[in-house]
Amino acid sequence: MTVVQRIEPNASGRDFVVGDIHGWLGPLQSELDAVCFDTRRDRLFSVGDLINRGPDSAACLELLREPWFFAVRGNHEQILFDWLSDSDSISVDDWMRYGGRAWLGEGPEHFFARHADLRCWCERLSRELPWVIELELPDGRLLLISHSTLPQGDWPDLRERLPKEMSLRDEILWQRPVRVPGFERWIGGVDLCVHGHVVVPGVGRCGNGVYVDTGAALFDVRYRSRGKTARPRITAIEVGELFHVPPLSRQVDA
Repeated sequence: MTVVQRIEPNASGRDFVVGDIHGWLGPLQSELDAVCFDTRRDRLFSVGDLINRGPDSAACLELLREPWFFAVRGNHEQILFDWLSDSDSISVDDWMRYGGRAWLGEGPEHFFARHADLRCWCERLSRELPWVIELELPDGRLLLISHSTLPQGDWPDLRERLPKEMSLRDEILWQRPVRVPGFERWIGGVDLCVHGHVVVPGVGRCGNGVYVDTGAALFDVRYRSRGKTARPRITAIEVGELFHVPPLSRQVDA
């Protein structure tokens, strides 16, 4: 089981971080075209939630075969992995209601019976997809990428504890502390952390965390409610720009 994956600096191109994709490959490609992304030199790091809500979830999982694409697991991937490990461990009805039907149709059993190769790939990802990526930058700074948050503390200590403590790993996937009024968190031993999971109206910083999920989960109007982000999008931002984003707007969504 890979909990933390360390990635060396990109010596030849640019690195980008992208917010939650949720099965929307077309808007992702449009965003990459807009930044002139070069798959021969550049790299893209996802904060997780590649799947559910959108129609191209299977293709988004296949992106992980590409040498330029990296991701941490999100809570939506964990639902899939839990089902693969023990189909009785989750409510399939809830999974379908909250986005699985967009790509699984009649349900995961029927879908994966017809896509055995993809099932094997997902079983491999369940063992290899990390909870945290450590990204070394060319200037020596260290960037952490995780899905929703990191528990309060210093990174060297958290790094030691994460493989042993499931509660910490669950917190990384499911918690939404940034929605709490007055929340601010500083993780010691790193320069910056990047998260998704909570929809924000624009990329913003809180403590030494930057939040980049600008609402792909809401492309389908069925998942919107009053007060949700009016113009959802997928945002890819170059790593160097993350250090200069404005403070996070307190109008955060789901």
